[in-house]
Amino acid sequence: MKNFAPIFLLILIAGCTHTEKQSSVSEQQTVSNELPQSPHHVKLTWETSPSTSQAVSWRTSDEIKSGTVEYVKATASPFFEVDVRQISAETDTLTSDDRTWAYHQANITGLEPGTTYSYRVGSGDFWSEWSEFTTAIGTDEPFKFIYFGDVQRFIYSKGSRILRQAILNVPDAKFMVFGGDLVHRGAQNIENYGEFFPGGGWIFQNIPTIATPGNHEHDNAKSGIDLSDLWFQNFNFPKNSPEGHEEETYFVDYNNIRVISLNMCRYRYEDDRKEIYDWTKESLEEFEGDWVFITFHYAMDALARNRDAGIRFPEFKALFEQYNVPLILTGHEHLYARGRMDAPFPVYVVSVAGPYQNAIRFADWIERAGTNMQLFQEIEVSPDTLHYYSKTVLGDIYDEFKIVKDGAGKLTFIEGKNLPEESLEPTQDFEDRYDQDLVESYEKDRAEYLNRKRK
Repeated sequence: MKNFAPIFLLILIAGCTHTEKQSSVSEQQTVSNELPQSPHHVKLTWETSPSTSQAVSWRTSDEIKSGTVEYVKATASPFFEVDVRQISAETDTLTSDDRTWAYHQANITGLEPGTTYSYRVGSGDFWSEWSEFTTAIGTDEPFKFIYFGDVQRFIYSKGSRILRQAILNVPDAKFMVFGGDLVHRGAQNIENYGEFFPGGGWIFQNIPTIATPGNHEHDNAKSGIDLSDLWFQNFNFPKNSPEGHEEETYFVDYNNIRVISLNMCRYRYEDDRKEIYDWTKESLEEFEGDWVFITFHYAMDALARNRDAGIRFPEFKALFEQYNVPLILTGHEHLYARGRMDAPFPVYVVSVAGPYQNAIRFADWIERAGTNMQLFQEIEVSPDTLHYYSKTVLGDIYDEFKIVKDGAGKLTFIEGKNLPEESLEPTQDFEDRYDQDLVESYEKDRAEYLNRKRK
């Protein structure tokens, strides 16, 4: 038996040598993505129709002066280069806190609905790996997407796990929605975008992103009118916006749904507020599909325990009720809350994906609350039903409900059964971060909230 071992090893070596000879020249020239010249932070978004187009964005060092997307219908065979098509990217440079980078964006159009494509990005000797995306079918079809609240802080160390576990739990998600505060300092890469995109890694290359700006995506988190240049360089979103609000207030129509992003950070400015309101009303009136989802960053009601209570956007609240919008997806409060306010719909969801957590103010409208959890939301869509799950980073269901539509368009809310006990422990540093009166009243407020629900 000992005499056979060297022969077996020689066969393995020969096989490996034969495989290397089959690699194409272009593949041999591809350099490790650890080099700044190599494409990185590669991500999919939509600028135009998801059924016939795909937008791609990426970053390189500023030594790279141009970029190209190569794409082809996906095949099981690895020998597809002969059919590859190319599209040139628009390239711009921006100097941030770490260095000057080149940002590349391209929008591939003329694609076939319901079709999987392979693609890579780069130029010269520097290329990404090949990845895949699939265009929307363009008609009614059951599908899923994922919603994330704020990631924001400790992104690479802990925020990354919610991104990855969400995809492991929902591998067939068609896209991801982020409700703002993806990062903490929107004008910086270090500890911000430099952690966010590596934190999700290949996920961003394979699953498109829809995002609404949070206050921390702005140069000044309290301003609302200075959305960082890095937002526009990193993402390529639709231009179907009010004039001057491109790529921050917009909508994406995916099959039978419309996802509307509103940059409500600009609400404080009268002209912006009116423009966003009029555009939103028109977007709701004209849509003829089955479901509308609206996402913006600030929760409709301030729920963090150290914030003043109150409805932030009263005229928008009335508009959403007028048009019977089923579901509003928000963040900012760094906790979980779900409920309805003064009408059967919308259902308002406030969620948090990252590790930075706040203690909750138990508002009367809340039907389910949660603290001290990293969460993602899985949403199943069919023509007559929305099935919503909020899940922990471990994949456990924390909240669940359905919204069912009958033939006349009437909506019915059905809460999930056998939901786990609510996680309502205050944050680890609760007593250090909050005023004494807010700390001392917490137990009483929590008891009143739970008693109210029992009744």
